[in-house]
Amino acid sequence: MITTSDIYEILSDRVKDFGIKAVYDSWNPIKSHLKEEAIVIVTSTPIEPDTYWERAYAHVNICVPDRLGETDTIRLKELERMAAMFAYTPIVGKYDGSTYRITKGPLGKERDDALKCSYVNLALLFEILNVR
Repeated sequence: MITTSDIYEILSDRVKDFGIKAVYDSWNPIKSHLKEEAIVIVTSTPIEPDTYWERAYAHVNICVPDRLGETDTIRLKELERMAAMFAYTPIVGKYDGSTYRITKGPLGKERDDALKCSYVNLALLFEILNVR
């Protein structure tokens, strides 16, 4: 059985490929102006049961702080390209005896003025095989 907390653990291990050390979850969010790049993994979507696959969406937000008071568009573009390649082909694995599959969903850029950063938002469909 895989829970949303497990999804966070699985994804936090996989996003290390972005080379960003600071990884947060939606329960421990960034609370002040962003000073360095960070990743926030949001797994608040409940796991929906189905006959063969249980499904949940997770969002990986790759945050880039403003540089000299302006959006760092060059770094955002680099990270957006990396995010586009993440799960380009479905990722399949096992966790706690359950098989899972991760497929890429929508990808885009957004802004957070309160944190003084912009971020790449990568939605991922996380599916857990519901048969033993």
